[in-house]
Amino acid sequence: MDIACETMNLAIVGCGGYAGYLIDRIADLPGLCRLVAVTTRRPDSDTARKFKAQGVAVLENIDELLETMTPEECPTLIIPTSIESHYEYTKKAIDAGFHVLLEKPPAATVQDVDRLIELQQSSDKWIAVNFQHLFNPMSQHLKKRLAGGEFGAVKSVRARALWMRPESYFSRSSWSGKLKVDGQWVLDGTIGNPLAHLLAEALYLATPKDGMATPVNVQAELYHGNDIESEDTSCLRLETEDGVPVFYCASLCSKEMTPIFCEIETENADICLVDYFQLSIRWKDGRIEEAETPDNNNDLDRLIMLETLVKSLSNNERPLITVEECRSYMLAWNGAFESFGVPAAVPESAVSSEINEMGPVRCIPGFLNMAEQASREMKLFSELGVEWAEPGKQIDLTEYTAFPSENKAL
Repeated sequence: MDIACETMNLAIVGCGGYAGYLIDRIADLPGLCRLVAVTTRRPDSDTARKFKAQGVAVLENIDELLETMTPEECPTLIIPTSIESHYEYTKKAIDAGFHVLLEKPPAATVQDVDRLIELQQSSDKWIAVNFQHLFNPMSQHLKKRLAGGEFGAVKSVRARALWMRPESYFSRSSWSGKLKVDGQWVLDGTIGNPLAHLLAEALYLATPKDGMATPVNVQAELYHGNDIESEDTSCLRLETEDGVPVFYCASLCSKEMTPIFCEIETENADICLVDYFQLSIRWKDGRIEEAETPDNNNDLDRLIMLETLVKSLSNNERPLITVEECRSYMLAWNGAFESFGVPAAVPESAVSSEINEMGPVRCIPGFLNMAEQASREMKLFSELGVEWAEPGKQIDLTEYTAFPSENKAL
């Protein structure tokens, strides 16, 4: 790595949606990083004119950006684009000599992630991945204490999140709610998109070792309450290479918006991390610790992520989360779809349609109690006797290298 700069120049593919949000966070870090180029399909738009007035180069696509900018001018390219584009765009950037900050998930299949790992290992460039909640000070505090051994061995991890999303959420882009787009895997859903962070967090805190715990098997159930191809409701149970069971349950069809829970049972304490920043530790000897990240808000983790990335590259250090650390997450995600196949529709009799301030929404009544019981007992929905649930098969992940491998229904 050959970067040494006080203020790092950054370019980003896109300038609206999530790219626009990251652009705002870059502006919150003056003196540390500077936006020098964006792409847009509408070069004559008001947004494009605003960037030009600020001295930011406005290009039409990633190819024009890579032809116009050099790694010496701008060492790092941010790629917050649709899932199916991640591998192609990242390969172009690495081949052109840029470091990459890649939106999660790093790709849709483990084989594409393995190709990205090879690209990183064969170049002198990093592919960092935007699992921003892993950068939260509370997540890092907990990881260091797990690594230090004071909690003893991790015995189990349970993670759950119940969100509500309107029907319009699934029509916001060409890939929303899809399994494939133009023949390429997307696997959009709770596991691969909005609540991917929770699965990554569970794997990260399931081991005292660096990075995420590696799963060796997984069994899953995937459903949709909305009229989509992929899943909006999921549960999975996996075992790590150290024998730690991890349970994950998530839905975008909940009538209640609940906090995000990640519960870690260890030899010496029961740990609960809520919304990634509130920590409660109940020691087996009766002591109780409580703490939270000060001044926590939705922007904090992304600011810390950008700051950490820029500093690591400037100091010739490995970023906290690169594409290599994400392979464990990919095994769990791809393995879940391998286990269940095409997500099943929740019967209309088990779904309610409502209208609230977000617009029309589809919910699964009673899902809160179901999810709490499933998480508490670490049982899949079918094992709880849910009438519409059906089990997936257990998938061995020890030599899993390509998705799909066994499930011919996909």
